[in-house]
Amino acid sequence: MKKFVVIDHSLCNLQGHHYECSVAVAEAAQRQGYQPIIIANQILKESLAAGDIKIIPAFQVDWFNQPTNGENIESIAPDLLNLTQPWQERWRHQLYLWQQNHPELRILLEKVKGSTQRLKGWFKADLRSLRSIPLANTTWGLLKILWGVTRLVGKISIKIINKTVDKFNQSEGNSVVETKSFTQTLEEILPALELTAADHILIHTFGIEQLEELFYFLNNQNQDDLPTYHLLFRRDTEDPLVVNATGIGLKKCLEKFCQTELWPGKIRFYTDTKDLVRKHNQLSPAIFTQVPIPFRQEKLKLENFHKGDSNKNFVHIIYLGDARSEKGYQHLPVLVADLWTDYLKPGLAKFTIQSNYNVVGGEEVILEAKLKLCQYPCSAVELIDHALEPDAYYHLLASADVVVLPYNPINYQRTSGVLTEALAAGKPVVVPQGSWLAEQVDETRAGIYQNPQDLPRSVRYVLENLASLTEKAEHFSYHWQFIQSPDYFLECLLKPLAISLVKTVEIQPEVSARASILVIMALDKLSDRDNLNKIRYFCRCGYGVYGIFYRRLGQANLPEWDYLSDDLHQLGLKQYWILQDYYVDDDFYIDFAKNSTSLSPEQQKKYLRDYYEHRSTLITDWVQSAGLLISQELQNKLGSNIDLIYADSFFCQHYLRKLGLDLTRTILEVDRFHTYDDALRQRKEIVYQDFQWELDQLKLFGVLLTTTEPLAFKLQELQPQTRIYSLKTNGQGLDYEHLNQAFTDILGEKLLSATNNKNVVKKVVMLYPWGDMEERRSGASQRSGKVADFLASQGLDVTVFTIGDRQSNWQGQIHYRYFRSTFAQGELIQKIYQEAFLSWQKMLDISLADNINFFPLSHQELGENWLPWIYYGSRFDQKFQETLERVIDGADAVLLEYPFWAAIAGPICRRRGVKLILTAHDVLAKQLPPHTWLAQIALAEELQALREADEVVTLSPDDQAFFQSHNITSHCVPIGLDTQATVDLLAPETALAELQSFDSTIDWRKPFCLFVGSQHPPNVKAVEQIQALAQVGSGHWQAIAVGSCCPPTQKRNFLALGKVSDSVLQALYQRSALVLIPLEAGTGMSVKTLEAMACGKVILGTAIAFRGYPVESGVDCLINNNLATYVGVIEDIIQHPHQYEQLGNSARNFAQNYDYRQLYQTYLDLLS
Repeated sequence: MKKFVVIDHSLCNLQGHHYECSVAVAEAAQRQGYQPIIIANQILKESLAAGDIKIIPAFQVDWFNQPTNGENIESIAPDLLNLTQPWQERWRHQLYLWQQNHPELRILLEKVKGSTQRLKGWFKADLRSLRSIPLANTTWGLLKILWGVTRLVGKISIKIINKTVDKFNQSEGNSVVETKSFTQTLEEILPALELTAADHILIHTFGIEQLEELFYFLNNQNQDDLPTYHLLFRRDTEDPLVVNATGIGLKKCLEKFCQTELWPGKIRFYTDTKDLVRKHNQLSPAIFTQVPIPFRQEKLKLENFHKGDSNKNFVHIIYLGDARSEKGYQHLPVLVADLWTDYLKPGLAKFTIQSNYNVVGGEEVILEAKLKLCQYPCSAVELIDHALEPDAYYHLLASADVVVLPYNPINYQRTSGVLTEALAAGKPVVVPQGSWLAEQVDETRAGIYQNPQDLPRSVRYVLENLASLTEKAEHFSYHWQFIQSPDYFLECLLKPLAISLVKTVEIQPEVSARASILVIMALDKLSDRDNLNKIRYFCRCGYGVYGIFYRRLGQANLPEWDYLSDDLHQLGLKQYWILQDYYVDDDFYIDFAKNSTSLSPEQQKKYLRDYYEHRSTLITDWVQSAGLLISQELQNKLGSNIDLIYADSFFCQHYLRKLGLDLTRTILEVDRFHTYDDALRQRKEIVYQDFQWELDQLKLFGVLLTTTEPLAFKLQELQPQTRIYSLKTNGQGLDYEHLNQAFTDILGEKLLSATNNKNVVKKVVMLYPWGDMEERRSGASQRSGKVADFLASQGLDVTVFTIGDRQSNWQGQIHYRYFRSTFAQGELIQKIYQEAFLSWQKMLDISLADNINFFPLSHQELGENWLPWIYYGSRFDQKFQETLERVIDGADAVLLEYPFWAAIAGPICRRRGVKLILTAHDVLAKQLPPHTWLAQIALAEELQALREADEVVTLSPDDQAFFQSHNITSHCVPIGLDTQATVDLLAPETALAELQSFDSTIDWRKPFCLFVGSQHPPNVKAVEQIQALAQVGSGHWQAIAVGSCCPPTQKRNFLALGKVSDSVLQALYQRSALVLIPLEAGTGMSVKTLEAMACGKVILGTAIAFRGYPVESGVDCLINNNLATYVGVIEDIIQHPHQYEQLGNSARNFAQNYDYRQLYQTYLDLLS
């Protein structure tokens, strides 16, 4: 019988999902006719045996390479402590106990102690007197000899005792046994299994160091006899555990598997998300395959668990897994406190929280959270402080109504076993935006929150809509169970690899065609905007850019290091290292100087003298720079992978030699002659010998690049044979023409260029105040996003700076930077302004009592009308201002979307000579109750913000005229769409299939009118109107609302679907009979109106729905402000669609005039 072996060296207990994954796969293999074998860790208990599956407990290390055989040592630790504890301490402790138990003994001992101390003092005085007598002729000398003999005898006795103890320990089995490594255990176990080439081995959890061990182990075997190895990679290629792994690293390991043809012949690689497949495929010619996340789904059969639960009258909220910070356990106390009054105290809900630690004692923040949770009654919050048996675990999951997973989205770009099981069980979940978890769900069956502080609100959303979310989740679970089953997992492993070996050979040139660049630069030079722009340019060209940034010896940590660290994260580097440590031993530098072939004997002597006198000179600085510590791991990671080096100083030659890199493939940036600096510092003429030596060092490098033209001419005069270029600056920043020429000298055909456009190095920063830019769901984010897309397509370097918890990233050619505010006083500032406003209003009440145009606002109305407070919050956030200043510092122009940050951005732009273009999406003050002082204050802030800008852009002629009446000139640039993408809707039957796949419980053949909108107050009000219309309408049509304007809801003739995917939205547009937009308020132009027109739909709406668009009712659309007549019009359109077909065609033709490629050309003109 063929064998299927699961190797799980971290399978020690029920902690994590190791046990579940290994057993599930083994059982699936058994069902396919294989003999399953699990090789686990040696400390796995016999009680965890899984049926008739053979389990071999053998490994002595886990996947971290940490020994797991320390339990015996811990058990004898108390005895060893007693043996090694000094006898004096034990005697003092025993004496202390006697004194406490016998008062009469304590009095006696105190008297003895006093007498002894006095005797000791007298004896010391006598000894001091005896020291003045010649020692050779006194008894004092004899005493010293006697003391020496006594000490010698004592040392010999201690050695004899220690040897006796050691022998005793060895006889008792307490001696330290050498731990076997991962592959040593394999060498011992696998031969006994008698595996053949027809067998399979799965390793689903391992470290990168163990991957390297496995390569050497397999490479020494006869490949023809090897079984097929299946390796599952679970972590991100940028995970610190992967990046900082010792040895040759992940990339080199994969390349070696390919070079030795172990892949694809005898080894296969897998991972469990599309993103991880893409990232791993970029590392080597090896091809990765996506596989599901297996677990024993039969354990989820609810009939096994719900006996006795029929009387449950509360909502059961659970947190599964161990208690650790990356899983967000520390956020649970705030969640529980928020729900206490409304749900937990009345008994409407209950929490069950697994709280077992993943490390001994738990993390400090986790321990604090657990102690807070312990203070609640068990009837409301039940804590489970141990790993659960499988049946108990699935029983708990089956009993849940809601599963909360408040994970850290940065850590959980990888998969989650808990989420996989919860979705298969049909449970609504609560997950964080920006994680892998959020990509698996939508708001029809889950709560998705942006920030940890939004977690309670998201859980409340799930509780308030539990019935509909549960129904959707249960319906989705059938599909999810199929794609995540152990049988499907095994099928993915056993099916032939879809790859042609001929293509494998052709992959390598494609990988090598992309040149790799290593930038070596001093940390303090990153403060220079030009240096950051150079690195950013290398990344934009498409090179694989690595960075080594070093601290110069003697330089303290930079005060702005936090910001420099942010800049490095956001440049687009493939990987970078910060080197700050130097040798501290003086002997290293002295030996280096003595043995250096680059220094003459005279220079070596001079160095020793200058070093001794602590004098800083060219030679001492050069020698001292050689002491920078570079790890062996870093040398292994870079090796021969680098095509070109860009170095900022000829001192970097030390580092290049340590890394084994070629100086002739290095572009050296020269900003000055160090010899001249020396002379200026010491106020004397230059030393010609040192100057000539410096020139000789420059000759070692392939190309020299100067920052000024005169220096380039000087170097050319001194070194005619050297290739020298000058990196001139101009009014717009750096000119990279000469830099590209220097790159050509070294890279040849591998040269890459961002574009030949004249704007190649122009950097534009867009400031966007909402956090939804990447999703492009709201109208504002769609418009601003299209502006960013257009500018990037024209060759501009576009960075979008916005708020949110997401990790900064690149989407196409656009760089998204996120700022998370830690400013805790925001609400206090809003409250202060509100109270101040109320005070002003009361004072003015008397003088304005007769003014019919003045309407006072209540405290509640002030809180609801949020607009003015957005201007003020950021003005007191110092970290935000400092971050914004650094973002703008690297820009040539700034596009400010909305006026809220203008008071901060305007002065920064003026100081740096950066053009500021402000886009007013609408007249914001008009959103407030008219004829109020609050509206007047908001208008004053808005007008002042617009005056901060060099150019103002409005979206509609009405807004342009309004601002012009206040002496503010603007350019009208309407909303633009990608008309090429919206013209071609899905075919009717294709759209129907898409909708039925989305939700098969809805009758999609029934006519419906559609409304699409975000959670903007006018949209929310419009949905209420649509619900009312649907209630009074006939039953042969229904109204559907899409977007965050309304949570998922189902009432008579009305459906709210929440947020949906783009494909579902396109299908809804295709199948809808008409689009309904009954807006009664709003400013600016509606993106959704134009989007519906571009789809060729009949649109019925109010005049406000078409604000800013020169449409004609009855020709391009139907404008009707009388909502009472809407039902009749809707039913007429549905009953006679052909009579209104021309309206849809005219709407589509109208929208063609709003293609963003034409409209947004104005932004290019303003930037030039």
